[in-house]
Amino acid sequence: MSGGGIGAFFLMLIILPIFLLPTIIAVKKNHKYKLPIILINIFGGFVMGVGWLASLVWCFIEPSSSNINVSSSAGAEIEKLHKLKEDGILSEDEFQFKKRELLGVKHITRR
Repeated sequence: MSGGGIGAFFLMLIILPIFLLPTIIAVKKNHKYKLPIILINIFGGFVMGVGWLASLVWCFIEPSSSNINVSSSAGAEIEKLHKLKEDGILSEDEFQFKKRELLGVKHITRR
């Protein structure tokens, strides 16, 4: 190898890990969307660095828990409260108050 070839080899050893940094981070963190991050990093990274930057930002953003999980946990909690009401441990008013609290309802007026 000539001196230029050795220099190019060492330059690649430095540039390649930097180029694949979003992929490395996504895989290490076991990111939920690691495959799209990897694809955008590799295929979009050559387009003026836009894909590289987008994948780098995305690998640090953790997906938020969906509202379905919140709703199902609130639903399970309401079921428990309903059982307590049926067993006579909670009154109807207590049950309704806790149910509104779990659902995020501030105040319901009765007519």
